[in-house]
Amino acid sequence: MEVTPASAATPRFTDVTLTLIDNPEGQTEAQIALQKRCEEQTGIQLNVEVVPHEQVRAKLLAALSAKLPTYDLFYVDIIDLPQYAAAGYTYPLDQFVTQQMRADILPFAEKGVTYDGKWMGLPWKAEWMSFVYNKKMLQDAGYDHPPRTWDELIEMSITLKQKGIVKYPMVFSWGANYEQITVDYVMLVKSLGGELFDAQGNPIFNQGDGVKALQMMYDMMHVYEIVDPAAITLIGGGKRRDIMMAGQGAFVFLWGTPLLVMNNPEKSPRAGEFDIALAPAGPGGSYSVAGPMGWAISAYSRNPEAAWEFLQCIAGPEGEKFMFLQEGAPPGWKSVLEDPEVAMKLKEAGGDAMLQQATFLALRPALPYYSEWSAGVQKAVHEVLTKQKMPQQALDDLAIYTRELTAKYGQ
Repeated sequence: MEVTPASAATPRFTDVTLTLIDNPEGQTEAQIALQKRCEEQTGIQLNVEVVPHEQVRAKLLAALSAKLPTYDLFYVDIIDLPQYAAAGYTYPLDQFVTQQMRADILPFAEKGVTYDGKWMGLPWKAEWMSFVYNKKMLQDAGYDHPPRTWDELIEMSITLKQKGIVKYPMVFSWGANYEQITVDYVMLVKSLGGELFDAQGNPIFNQGDGVKALQMMYDMMHVYEIVDPAAITLIGGGKRRDIMMAGQGAFVFLWGTPLLVMNNPEKSPRAGEFDIALAPAGPGGSYSVAGPMGWAISAYSRNPEAAWEFLQCIAGPEGEKFMFLQEGAPPGWKSVLEDPEVAMKLKEAGGDAMLQQATFLALRPALPYYSEWSAGVQKAVHEVLTKQKMPQQALDDLAIYTRELTAKYGQ
């Protein structure tokens, strides 16, 4: 795959080698091509240490906590940024990020690379979940529109089930110790009009809409029986997508640009059957969840200026446009979304509905102890879905655990 160098300027850092930690799935053909382009453009050599996905975070944190310059560049998820930034692991970029750049970055993508008012990275794969539905199944059931509300979604799902069109219309993956559980719970709480914490940072998810959201998850599986009970063992967005493409689901939330695969005749046996709509609304509105990522520079890098030069190439507008056109990776820059080539491909990916959803996105809480808190959410939800606890008890226990975390971390 050839990538034309973006600039003919003389490289500034021809004697610098930077190290990035990544997993095998991240080193795609397009990603490798972009990395080579940026090496040519900047003169910098990039050493990529590839380790299994489950080892990336542990190895990165081991180096950062020891203040070692092992890695210069790394990806950071919005849920990890508060922990990394609060600990001083990320190199502040305010001196580098221009006003023009700040104005160009999408607001929700900005939240994925800023902490406490400081810039800690540039956006990368600024994705969110889209609500995907099988329009053929709905037509077969007599519907001419996708569900507009959660109540309508449940009603349509029951009809699809009763007519024998699909046994479990709603596709979720709620396997144990899986972040998607937290994502879906946060989405439902927000859609119902609730909040997780009050203005003082106290947990309130064990009241009102927080309890209703968890009860709703239970009811969809065990009362209405529109979610497969096997969802409690399922992990992975790709598996949710494959269930849909196998005709075993009618509705699903998926990250990124799923229609580029699902409506591709070379990859999907049901190409052309799928479309994207705004997420079903509750009393709080139509909400999905944002999951923007970013590229960050280690606070212990010996070459932060060179790292910034490389970062601009790989995660700037040109780099993100290339990755979107090649792989459908959602860009975090307004100028990329407005590019004619990108706009044309966006139509294939879901077009207006997908972009409209980007203005209605919930964010998971920015907590320095997020990973521990999210593990607690996953445990609480799983206890309810497996009938070990009632929603109120599970969330009361989670609130106690959350207060313990707050005391432990001092915030």
